[in-house]
Amino acid sequence: MDSDAEGVPSEFFDYFKVLCIQGFLTCRKHAERIILLVEMLQDSGFPCFKGGPRTIQNLRKRFHLSLTEEQCVSLVLSLISSSLDAWRTRQYDYYQRVLNGIL
Repeated sequence: MDSDAEGVPSEFFDYFKVLCIQGFLTCRKHAERIILLVEMLQDSGFPCFKGGPRTIQNLRKRFHLSLTEEQCVSLVLSLISSSLDAWRTRQYDYYQRVLNGIL
């Protein structure tokens, strides 16, 4: 059993990691369809597509299609681990606490 950001063992945190891995692998399995849908929206005028073809290239990179499934699991776990107690994570938590009374 792993521990959460405060170092407390948590089966919910373990479950969260499992769901993140499953979610990433599922999105990755459908990467070409997702990329095709985004390509269709490229000329929509939305600000998020101003990068043109670079937008699609960056999206494709985020799926890490050259990695094996095992490598992807390690990648997702690494992303979760690096976000624990990261400055941006703490700032976002503080923002939510102040603005919405969350956490």
